[in-house]
Amino acid sequence: MAKKVAKKRAAKEKAKLREQAISLYDQWITYICYAILIFLPLVFSRISYDQFDIVKLAIFRVLVLAAVFLWLAKMLKNPEPISWSWREGLLAGFLVIAAISTVTSIHIPTSLHGKYKRYEGLLTYITYFTIYFVAMQTFRRKEQLRTLIGTVSVVGGVVALYGILQYLGLDPVAWGTVPFEARRSFSTFGNPDLLAGYLVIALPCALVSFLDKNTWRWLHGINTFLLVSCLLTALTRSGWLGALVAVICLAALLGRSLKPYWRQMAAIGLAVVIVIGAMMIFSINSELNIASKFKGAFQLSGGTAQGRFQIWKAGYLMVKDRPIFGQGPGTFRLASEHFETQKYVKSVAGGTVSDNAHNYFIQLASGGGPIAAVLLYLFFIAWIIRSIKVRREISDTTDRLMVAGAIAGIMGYLATMMLGISIVGASSSFWLIMAAVAGYTWRIDPAYNSYKIGCTQELKLVASIAIILVTLASALISASMYAGDIYFVKALRSSGGYDRDLAVSQFNTAARLYPGNGRVLSQLGQTYARWASSAMQQQDQKSFEFYGKQAVSAFERAQQAEPLEVDYQVFLANSLGLLGKNDEALSTLDKVLKYRPHSLPAHLLTGMYKERLDKDKEAIEHYKKVLDISPTHAEALKRIVDVYKKTGNDKKAAFYSKTLK
Repeated sequence: MAKKVAKKRAAKEKAKLREQAISLYDQWITYICYAILIFLPLVFSRISYDQFDIVKLAIFRVLVLAAVFLWLAKMLKNPEPISWSWREGLLAGFLVIAAISTVTSIHIPTSLHGKYKRYEGLLTYITYFTIYFVAMQTFRRKEQLRTLIGTVSVVGGVVALYGILQYLGLDPVAWGTVPFEARRSFSTFGNPDLLAGYLVIALPCALVSFLDKNTWRWLHGINTFLLVSCLLTALTRSGWLGALVAVICLAALLGRSLKPYWRQMAAIGLAVVIVIGAMMIFSINSELNIASKFKGAFQLSGGTAQGRFQIWKAGYLMVKDRPIFGQGPGTFRLASEHFETQKYVKSVAGGTVSDNAHNYFIQLASGGGPIAAVLLYLFFIAWIIRSIKVRREISDTTDRLMVAGAIAGIMGYLATMMLGISIVGASSSFWLIMAAVAGYTWRIDPAYNSYKIGCTQELKLVASIAIILVTLASALISASMYAGDIYFVKALRSSGGYDRDLAVSQFNTAARLYPGNGRVLSQLGQTYARWASSAMQQQDQKSFEFYGKQAVSAFERAQQAEPLEVDYQVFLANSLGLLGKNDEALSTLDKVLKYRPHSLPAHLLTGMYKERLDKDKEAIEHYKKVLDISPTHAEALKRIVDVYKKTGNDKKAAFYSKTLK
């Protein structure tokens, strides 16, 4: 027993010496980590089609590449022991399974890069775990942890302030039409649900920084106030749940130690009550009534809650279909088109496909398989348990505060992910906070061992080159994707002008820079189809046929890029029908309905082309399926009335005419 105590004491003394002598390499890696914490939540791009996540992804991977390069340079010049435990072994196991799942995926490019505007494929998981590992080896001093928590607080305050300005109608940026209620806060994340996760991470960081005795505590108090306010104006149940869990967790961790801070806590509490009351009063006569939205958030029998249950059911069916390695990382949208339930399709009137499970565990299980999901969540649980235990052994009050804030932020984010979506802008901070706590407290926990790299210098060099090549490839791919998205915007702007050749060239450049993204080629097809319709109105038969054939070709290329994305096949069928190729159009739609049996546009088009071929009974059946999904669908109602009149069934025609009126 005495030997163990002496060994532990010697390890602590050695760690203190290392803590005092931080290398230049470690300093720059630390700065890079701070840059990730600052830039990723704040940056957005007005020159790309995806204005939020794709630029965050590109910056993230480039900064991680720089951090990896510095760390490997340090290890080659002055090799140091590597900190590692069985917990990180769980991450390695997850990566191995995710890599196998990518190879066996229903669409390998999507599993590698992630779905457009989500980007959580294998390369992103590798990036998360890489920065976690490097940061864990680097964050050893209390000043680093304190600065990290304070940085998250300040950046969170800026993000929240912008979100509040959006709610007040003072947004200086004209975003145009948004797919959610006007004036809901989305800040620099593009969507309230995506914003909520980051706010929940930042809230406990702001709280503990405010409780800490430092000259900037007033700023952290303001940040806390802003974060709570923005969580209200974002109006997301995932954010409210996560914030509640984070605050409860923080209170439980601090316990009696909160007593000396009762004045500060009372001030924050009073400010929160005032802001909640003011915002509820302000919103009473607006279309964004916070009180009614809050009440509706907990009605589980209908609305978005019912839709979420159906999305989770589809995720369960995906796991049941491929229970070992899943459908492939990032393929939830592609798979959900096949596994979506009729109830879900009816709840959205056939207008959308779920591109995410809105539950991180289900997202992981359906993509990489349940074993991968369990491994990653075991890591989260193990990290939380270990951090709570280690915190008890910390004597410094500031350190205890900072670690408590980190634990609360991590637990709050995981609670948010029960209903939310993981994206790079928030998850990068999530992984860095975990790494900082693990790195700073490693000397307290004997389970964290230091391993010397027992191999020749040549082997180290080969391994370093391999790691650099992987991270370099990942960074270059994301940069290429971002460049392709910029060309996508240029093409869309050019397509409305007179230089059509330029527009086509830009579409093709975008597709070349971002391969595997069928959306670009699909938009090229829609552009050709629009030009074909214009030529038809001008009775220019030659141009009509040319543009029509080009539209078909573009949609076929889009289908080759993403074979399981049925929207592209629906567009292809529509273009074939435009050219009068009804049989080919029906053949394409038949494939669509076999994969996505509840596709409203596919049933509508099938009815139209059946009607053209005088197959009226079959057309009626497809129109009925459309109306079963969306009972007030005007086009389907009009067409079914016309068919019934055509077949002499005036009674049925009159019945549907009443609904049409």
